[in-house]
Amino acid sequence: MIVYKFGGTSLADAERMRLAATLVRECAGPRVVVVSALAGVTDQLVELAARAGKGIGWEAEAARRTEALWVRHEEVAAGITGDAAGRAALMEKLDAAFSRLQGALEGVAEEGEAADRSGQVDRVIAIGEDLSGELMAVALVQEGLAAEVVDARSVVRTDERFGGAVPKDEETARLIREVLTPLLEQGRVPVLQGFVGATEDGITTTLGRGGSDFTAAIIGAALGATEVGIWTDVDGVLSAEPGHVSAARVLDELGYEEAVELAYFGAKVIHPAAAKHAAAGDVSLRVRNAQRPEAAGTLIRHDVRRAVGVAAVAYKPSVTLVKVRSRPMFMAYGFLARVFDVLARHRLPVDLVATSHTSTAFTLDRGEGLGAAEGELSEFAEVEVLPELATVSVVGHGLLRRPGITAGVFSALGQTPVQLISQASDVCLSFLVAQGDAAAVVRRLHAELIEAVSEDER
Repeated sequence: MIVYKFGGTSLADAERMRLAATLVRECAGPRVVVVSALAGVTDQLVELAARAGKGIGWEAEAARRTEALWVRHEEVAAGITGDAAGRAALMEKLDAAFSRLQGALEGVAEEGEAADRSGQVDRVIAIGEDLSGELMAVALVQEGLAAEVVDARSVVRTDERFGGAVPKDEETARLIREVLTPLLEQGRVPVLQGFVGATEDGITTTLGRGGSDFTAAIIGAALGATEVGIWTDVDGVLSAEPGHVSAARVLDELGYEEAVELAYFGAKVIHPAAAKHAAAGDVSLRVRNAQRPEAAGTLIRHDVRRAVGVAAVAYKPSVTLVKVRSRPMFMAYGFLARVFDVLARHRLPVDLVATSHTSTAFTLDRGEGLGAAEGELSEFAEVEVLPELATVSVVGHGLLRRPGITAGVFSALGQTPVQLISQASDVCLSFLVAQGDAAAVVRRLHAELIEAVSEDER
């Protein structure tokens, strides 16, 4: 059994949607399809929600943008349907989705800032996947498949963290098996929205950006899939961002731990939670290019890991470093616990951490939400905040065991100042540099640790 997930760029227009449907048809055996919104649609819906949230004077702009979205989806519908009756039935479903969009926007306008916490914004954003799910099901039917839309809200059960909901694993797996297994046994092809779920009370939630990968991995793990195929617009996971490193190469395979580290620290091909969830369910992921299906892509294995050595180099910009030093009158005992209690209460996710006897330093994405927490920390410690840094990560397997890797890293760094170094496992070595230095550092690291290593050494 295979789960195929198609990203927005793979469903950007009617031609690409037909190609995606062909890929599903050519896959033998039972299959489930997970779809993202058409390319760019989620961003437009986020903007619509933001305008509605301001409350006054949003209707005219929302009407204009909604009309543009309608025209785009209507064009795709016209390009994938084979007869007038089929097109009319599809347009009726799309019209119903746009009616829900209007209602959700009105809800956002009424609630204002509270809409982020009530689920109204998630209702708006989820419409993109609702629309693409209906379109994809019709495209599959045109390929001769018995496709059927299954609302992800009926099987992906989450908590109430709107905008970044966390699935409840056991209940979600049970629902997936209960709802999808009978359809698969009947030879049907379930089509589900990625990124979308619901609370126990049926309130729409979203899993955060890249959450469609997460949905596909959850479904694959619950159903014991042979593989989860992540169809995107690149040939696989690359050894570096090609915009910064011209010699970046496609990786044949990765261990899931390497994939998770790359996803967290700059690579945008796979959602980190997807790799974790697939591995926990003994399911492998394969990242492939829907425009070049003949390319094998990158296999992210749950069972074995690649040979010892460096696989890739990545960097994440707009990182903030926070240094917290214990004041002399405070005892060191319990200091770290107190620091991280503040961070936990303010729900600030920490990436890198370094500690000494009397101080700690950690990184946050962009420093968002730090204000109130900084005030609390300052009550018992000296706090220094350094914004506009970048996390550079060297990712591979056996980095703590292979002689010369660490030396190669610091050789490539040269005279570049480093703010923090972190290595908690043998798959990732990360450090902080000025954001303006990051791209050049990545190029030097790639040349030293990847390009200069011969195939015999890999």
